[in-house]
Amino acid sequence: MSRDGFLDIYKRYLKKFEQLFGEIDFKETVQFHGRLIRKLKYDDFVAKWTEFKQIENFLKEVMTKGATLNDEVNRSYAELSATVLESPKDFMLL
Repeated sequence: MSRDGFLDIYKRYLKKFEQLFGEIDFKETVQFHGRLIRKLKYDDFVAKWTEFKQIENFLKEVMTKGATLNDEVNRSYAELSATVLESPKDFMLL
């Protein structure tokens, strides 16, 4: 996906961020799903969203094969989920 292809996702993220936390500066931190996060600028969001989707796809693939999750990968996924304001999927239910 091109960098411009993330614009709609970023707009949805900003709208959700404002609904949850009001208008705050990019430098301020807030708590979401037990984690401290900051509102991301576009370039930072694209990088985090891409990483989030890569880990999510990896976890989906691993769990459909019946393998077990590495605690560090699972922690990273939960952290990235909070960063991009998404609820983490429960891959144990696959």
